Amino acid sequence: MPKQYFFEAGTFPDLSYTELVTVLTSFGYGKEDITRYGDNIFLVQNEKFTDLAIRNIFKRLGGAIRVGEVVEDIDSFYAESKKEGKYTFGVSVLGDTKREDQSFLKKLGNGIKRELKESGISSRFVLPIRKDYSLNAAQVIKNEILEKGFELVIIRNKGQEIYARTMEIQDLEGFVSRDTQRPGSNLEMGVLPPKLARMMVNFTSLSSGTIWDPFCGSGTIPMEAAVLGFNFLASDIDPRAVEDTDNNVKWLYKEGYITETMYQTFRFDIKKPDGEVVKKLKHTDINAIVCEPFMGPPQTRILSESKAKELLDDVRALYRKLFELIDNRLEKRGIRVVMIIPSYKTDKGWVTFGIRELVGKRWIVKNNEYSLGRDLKWSRKNSIITRNIYILERS
Repeated sequence: MPKQYFFEAGTFPDLSYTELVTVLTSFGYGKEDITRYGDNIFLVQNEKFTDLAIRNIFKRLGGAIRVGEVVEDIDSFYAESKKEGKYTFGVSVLGDTKREDQSFLKKLGNGIKRELKESGISSRFVLPIRKDYSLNAAQVIKNEILEKGFELVIIRNKGQEIYARTMEIQDLEGFVSRDTQRPGSNLEMGVLPPKLARMMVNFTSLSSGTIWDPFCGSGTIPMEAAVLGFNFLASDIDPRAVEDTDNNVKWLYKEGYITETMYQTFRFDIKKPDGEVVKKLKHTDINAIVCEPFMGPPQTRILSESKAKELLDDVRALYRKLFELIDNRLEKRGIRVVMIIPSYKTDKGWVTFGIRELVGKRWIVKNNEYSLGRDLKWSRKNSIITRNIYILERS
């Protein structure tokens, strides 16, 4: 019986599921290897999976908090987890939780501590903070739980319960660093969250190649593409955006996030494309376009319907020029596009436009192929803007 592993989704489980499907596809696996165990837990099993392969898959993801191995025998789990020196371990409940789980985790931790003591092992355990039922990434990292011991995870779903051992936790520090410590950023223009940028790059289902972001802003998408090992092109109509992207990529080199990435940054007006640049793009092997256009400055209050439609008209005009360029001048066949169309909250409800207003029948919308038929959306609580994500392929 092959090993079974679990992935815990982040804040947007539907996006996390789609990302896992696309990354598994890039590794030569498929959606059939995934079982959704509740809303935010995905179980994966394939006789070809190894611990190393699972770790490598997890490290590519932007929308997964932790990954681990399902434990069949809890007694052997303790034996296999033995390390030298004083132990630091943690206990968490994922999936269906209940109020009494906080006292349950404390009792479980004390029980494990006693069992380890009987084996001559000194230990301390870490509990979830406040009203949480699972350790957060910062707790696991700060306490070096995976290095000095283990995290035992109880996963529940509709009355069923399985046990698992955490193998890796999300690189929270890396995402925060690339978001807040990079030298170039223009908050007035809005900044795409690095985790979402990572997910969008993964939605291409590519494992290598060249990605172009024609609306690069300060370079969040190109940065995450570079960290994943892709080559990239980054362009924008705004010279400051191009400069910020270039400085941010140089910072990635300096900080050790990347070593050998081929890239080019350049100013490019998608509405009035320079002929020489178009010629170079046509003869460049571009595997995917991943982008978010300028959607207006960050919004702090509900928009009027007329203002929202004005912003949507600008977005629509940019995309129409982009697809006209791809179809008629670049003549890229088989290219993939991952893009965002915004929805705006107005005093008369949400307004947006559909993907078919932009593309013809030769473009295949692949959302349903990679998702469970659910819309791919990124939206914070009380947000004025929802990001609708589309995955396309040119036939």
